[in-house]
Amino acid sequence: MKKRISKFILIALLIFAFPSISSAQTWEENLKKGATTTEKNYMNNPFERPENWKTIYTTPDIWPISENRGPIDRSPKDKTTKVLVLGTGTPTPNPYRYGPAMAVIIDGYPYFIDCGEGWWRALAHSVLTQNSLDLSSIFALKNLKYMFLTHLHEDHTVGLPSFINNSYKFGSGADKKVFGPEGVDEMMAHINAAWSIDRHEVAQGSLAYKPEGSTATGVPVWPETSSEGRQIFEDERVIVEAFPTKHGYLEHTYAYRFTAKSDGRIIVFGGDGTYSKGLVEAAKGADILFVEGITRKNVKYASWGGETEKEKVEVIGTYHMFPARLKRVYDESGVKNIVLVHVQNFNNPENFKRLGVLQEMIDEGIKNILLAEDGDLY
Repeated sequence: MKKRISKFILIALLIFAFPSISSAQTWEENLKKGATTTEKNYMNNPFERPENWKTIYTTPDIWPISENRGPIDRSPKDKTTKVLVLGTGTPTPNPYRYGPAMAVIIDGYPYFIDCGEGWWRALAHSVLTQNSLDLSSIFALKNLKYMFLTHLHEDHTVGLPSFINNSYKFGSGADKKVFGPEGVDEMMAHINAAWSIDRHEVAQGSLAYKPEGSTATGVPVWPETSSEGRQIFEDERVIVEAFPTKHGYLEHTYAYRFTAKSDGRIIVFGGDGTYSKGLVEAAKGADILFVEGITRKNVKYASWGGETEKEKVEVIGTYHMFPARLKRVYDESGVKNIVLVHVQNFNNPENFKRLGVLQEMIDEGIKNILLAEDGDLY
């Protein structure tokens, strides 16, 4: 009896000391709380600065307060060919940006470049936020057909299963083709095999879809192109040429040059990489070059590449475009306009500026250069 009384006293003391133990919420209370507007919204506003900002999950470039504008239309009004920036993210896990992805829209038809994380959702984001075009019609399922990969790194290709499978689940019968470096055919074969159970269930289950459009064909850009480039695709709307670039230790990476037949607009996608003759040739006389960039001034704050600034310059410089190197591309190619995408903007919280890398490029002497956000139109 004494033990039982002592037990009750202990429980009472715990409840008194820790009131939350006695205040477990009921289903009705949880239901009500889920229906209310919270002080902090879904986009993490108001934002609470993390104590440790030096991890890959907390660097200032991925804070929501660094994203202070929505999509805008910067496209020339006298041209019908447009470029939609679907995603500008990097491997750093920024929850407010989609992975690298672009779309050239020619005569109302889209051609996609790179397929980063969240590609399928990036389409919806652009449809809902960029009102200058009827994107819901442009992105009709039957139009989700052509993809061009600049290289086969994960962050530029992880969206491919969605490109293939999600559109099929909603009824697309489009015959999908994915152009890219050597190995793209094997990559597509592996993706097709990996999601075969999903595909077969859609075809043989309650939906009973025909198999057309349920897989994709990989088309390697080979034999190897020279720095002068090589035509790899043509239809009634566009000519596409591929040019070799340099990105780390990958053997095959490419820039793509799109020439629209209707209005003559020339658009180049550089993908990732540092200076190369192939990129210069791809961008020669082009109307616009979409290319990556990284800070040199503040590279010491980078969350990867080594321990010292010297190590980071050497390692990161093998993979990415410092301002001085983009200036060489700009000078030697004569490209008319440059748009930065896939930017790595490292700094400490006190000095971080969203346009920091853009300003470094301008200070280097590059003119007619802009910085893109997800959903922008050019």
